[in-house]
Amino acid sequence: MKVSQELSILFHLRYDNLNPQGKATICVRITVTGFPRDGFSLGYKVEPSKFNKDAGAIVGKSAEAIEINKHLQHVKTELIRHYNLLKAVDDTVTPTMIKNSYNGINREKRTLLEVTDFHNEKFKEKVDKGKRSDKTLKKWHCTKDKISAFLSNVIKMKDIPLGRIEYAFAEDFFDYLTLTEGLQDNSAMKYIKNTKQLLKLAVQRKWLNANPIEDYVCSYINPERDILSADELSTMYHKDFSIHRLQETKDAYLFMALTGYAYKDALLLTRDHVVKFFDGEDWIVKNREKTWCRENVPLLPIAKEILKKYENHPYCIANNVLLPINTNQRFNGYLKEVADLCGIDKNLTTHTARHTFATTVTLANGVPLETVSAMLGHKSIRTTQIYAKIVASKVSQDMKSLKASFNLAIPESLLLSAVA
Repeated sequence: MKVSQELSILFHLRYDNLNPQGKATICVRITVTGFPRDGFSLGYKVEPSKFNKDAGAIVGKSAEAIEINKHLQHVKTELIRHYNLLKAVDDTVTPTMIKNSYNGINREKRTLLEVTDFHNEKFKEKVDKGKRSDKTLKKWHCTKDKISAFLSNVIKMKDIPLGRIEYAFAEDFFDYLTLTEGLQDNSAMKYIKNTKQLLKLAVQRKWLNANPIEDYVCSYINPERDILSADELSTMYHKDFSIHRLQETKDAYLFMALTGYAYKDALLLTRDHVVKFFDGEDWIVKNREKTWCRENVPLLPIAKEILKKYENHPYCIANNVLLPINTNQRFNGYLKEVADLCGIDKNLTTHTARHTFATTVTLANGVPLETVSAMLGHKSIRTTQIYAKIVASKVSQDMKSLKASFNLAIPESLLLSAVA
């Protein structure tokens, strides 16, 4: 059975060791153009009359035939897989190398892309079960694409064995992403961080003794985050629009700013997510789409007012959702119109509502950092601390304005006594 121009896999019988029942042993022969062929026994014995040498399979539909044919197909698939893995890291692949790799003899440790595929397959299983986000899976597929491009263009290899990866791999990968592909530093660091996570997985699976880039520091520059002040939130809340799409966009944005839900989470909220919780108050109880962390949020009065407003909206009823939210692109486009009409000179996007909830609505009003972190569905409180720094920056800015105008003038009573 010829698999490619180079590789050929053939199942055949050995007649030199027939057992007393006249059965022969099934063997597999591996041939690669230009090299001596090799093979091994599969352990099964069959009557020669039941073996179709042209098809390389057992004739009939008996339980024995089904079992053996299934095993033969599995062997073929595995031999092809081992051939492709070896071919990815070495231009010279012999039948003996394929046989040894299949049997686990002197097999080289796994490759980086093999680990990446393993991770992504496991991640996809979680996506299929609704436990992780398909959007995050796409980012992992993008990580594989970036690694593949780097290996091809810089390392000049289709793949790289884990044992050959050194610390410089991370430095060179970062340079490639920023200088060749033109990514911003933060974006490049995310791919390096993902690669570190893949190598950590390899260590955990005993495929690698130690993570060679573990000590590489993935620095992250916090970008300027646009947030709405309390006055701007109030202006937006009291502004009414005669155009339905703008009014709906405004209300949805305000809801996000008062709950901390990201666009994707707000988009998928259903009536089942609103419950009377342990304290008798209305809460939204669900897992966050991005991280699948619990993101329970008690509803503020204005948030409940917005939901009440749309409970009989045709779109919400037809789709069993809480709010009539447009696609992300349209929503952000309409949001810019809303900002202009409200006199807000900021680049508002769906995610600035989440930032506003973390800062203006909660932290600036004394809600503890740990509570905010739980409502935002963050895995680590360190993620939430970014917003605490923003609040501190705002306090510093306000205090500078205060310094310019604040002074302790001499009381009038002291002036009068001095004159007396």
